[in-house]
Amino acid sequence: MKNAVTFKTPLIAAILLSATAAWADVKPTDVWGDWKSQLAGYGYDISAQENMSGGDLQITDLKMNITLPEDEGTVDVALTGVKFHDNGDGTVSVQLPAIMPIDVHVEAKDENPVDITVNYTTTGLAMVVSGTPENMTTTYSAASMGMALAGIVESGNPVEMGDANFTLNNVSGNSSTGGTDIKTRKQDFRAESLFYLIDMANPDNAADKVMLKGQLNGLSSNFAAEMPKGVDFQDMAAALAAGFSVDGTFAHQGGQAEFAFSGDGDNASGSGSSKSGQFTVQMNSDKLGYAFESTGAQMTMQVPDLPFPVELAMAKSGFAMDIPVAQSDEPQDFRLAFTLGDFTISDMIWGMFDPAGQLPRDPATIAIDLVGKAKVMANIFDPAEMETIGEAAPGELHALDVKDLTVRAVGAELTGKGAFTFDNTDMVSFDGMPRPEGVLNLALSGGNALLDKLVAMGFIPEDDAMGTRMMIGMFAVPGDGPDSLKSTIEINDQGHVLANGQRLK
Repeated sequence: MKNAVTFKTPLIAAILLSATAAWADVKPTDVWGDWKSQLAGYGYDISAQENMSGGDLQITDLKMNITLPEDEGTVDVALTGVKFHDNGDGTVSVQLPAIMPIDVHVEAKDENPVDITVNYTTTGLAMVVSGTPENMTTTYSAASMGMALAGIVESGNPVEMGDANFTLNNVSGNSSTGGTDIKTRKQDFRAESLFYLIDMANPDNAADKVMLKGQLNGLSSNFAAEMPKGVDFQDMAAALAAGFSVDGTFAHQGGQAEFAFSGDGDNASGSGSSKSGQFTVQMNSDKLGYAFESTGAQMTMQVPDLPFPVELAMAKSGFAMDIPVAQSDEPQDFRLAFTLGDFTISDMIWGMFDPAGQLPRDPATIAIDLVGKAKVMANIFDPAEMETIGEAAPGELHALDVKDLTVRAVGAELTGKGAFTFDNTDMVSFDGMPRPEGVLNLALSGGNALLDKLVAMGFIPEDDAMGTRMMIGMFAVPGDGPDSLKSTIEINDQGHVLANGQRLK
């Protein structure tokens, strides 16, 4: 069943977002032809009944079939009731029924056939296509758009699993399509709010349940894609080489959710909220990039092993990754960043291991930001290329800059910055790792006070704390303020490791 959800997405995108520029004429057959082109671009085989009446084009019995990757099965999608109305002014209105059932039939390898019906609903939908047959723009708005699970049948037997639905309110946007051999597709989407609900139980065991419901506000999305003609997404390396690319951003301005689940005799429940969030993705023949950011996140959760709720909060969290994907003789840029900013937990959790309140309870932060250069030895999307390198590493590290290293918690703070280059012709000096050369500057404050508190609490024996101080003394010198240390770790061109000028290796 999970594959059915994946392969419905392009269909819904095509229904909601047709295709770019705005003054010459388009006809219903032009718009329908572009829809078919989009669906075929996603790998669907298409058939439909096309009926012309007074210049309008009615589409019934629309059926689409796609084969799952690696011959894992097939997915069939069927719907009816789409109408393309000629407005008589060079534009076309797309009309959909208020409730349009979408039937999905999945036959996955070694699994029973499954039929899923989803109702696609709209209220006050207005969708107008303008432009030329080669370059179309679709502008749309609706009081609401939604989808709801209507039924599941497995091997001819109805399956009662519960409810799953979502509704978008006050929707508006536009999309465009242009180009010939490589289609350029863009969209700009806005919605005032999104309400969602998943309330389902295991049909074989009603005690296994999951419930998730919530709301997101101020949704927006910008998306652009280059779609080569005849692209095969089952061969992603070839698709990217032919010019396929994606660049998109999804953002919201806060929301809240409730959740509960039970299974194997355990259960948990809770709620959460956030002030904003954003997700971006970029993929092309050179790079793959993801980035996620959330602000003002809070969560309260009741778990079986604790008599009180777990409360967490985080001012900011984020993750970013940009990596090269194609083989190249020259080093390429990469980035990896991770942030947990101003993380807090409730006093009841603190009280479990620090009832006397000896440890500072200031918000904690972990932040790492790394950039560098690496040479890719094989296209990571090409299985044949990856096989040619065997057990060898898929790339070579040539440079690494530590732009930010911050660990701040329980009254102590460690920070660092530095930069290194790597000699891949010398794999001996550092036991199979390319020899680095560069400097890392570190600073620690509050470390001794933290050790004293951990000894007083009984977490660390005094002898171990003394050994830790001696070890730190080998690598660090006094800093500029009270209870502060600093260290300059250097690796020179001979492979020597030095701490504050003292050779360690």
